[in-house]
Amino acid sequence: MASKAVEAVLFPGIDVRVERVCDSIGVLVVAVSTARPSRCPDCRKQARRRHSTYQRTLNDRPLGSRRVVVRLRVRRYFCDRKSCFRKTFVEQVPGLSERHRRSSTGLTGWLRSIAIELG
Repeated sequence: MASKAVEAVLFPGIDVRVERVCDSIGVLVVAVSTARPSRCPDCRKQARRRHSTYQRTLNDRPLGSRRVVVRLRVRRYFCDRKSCFRKTFVEQVPGLSERHRRSSTGLTGWLRSIAIELG
């Protein structure tokens, strides 16, 4: 499956670029954030300087009976406002990631809807 087709199926309207898809026991998707620089979560100042990048691993909704894992490369930024307590912060990809979560927002919503139906 071409990466554009994977992006359209797994990440509709989300600012990511799929670099690679591996299909073994489960599906591993390697993706990179393509969103504009984030704002500091404390002072809301737009980031101007990138600190570094790193990979996050997120569980996503299954495809049929296969588990989907997303390895997402995100950027860490400096907060340049001197009065801000936070010196660096990591971007969040709206519609895909949230702070301190190891599951995608899609999986969280999917599990919530199942729990409501069963509850």
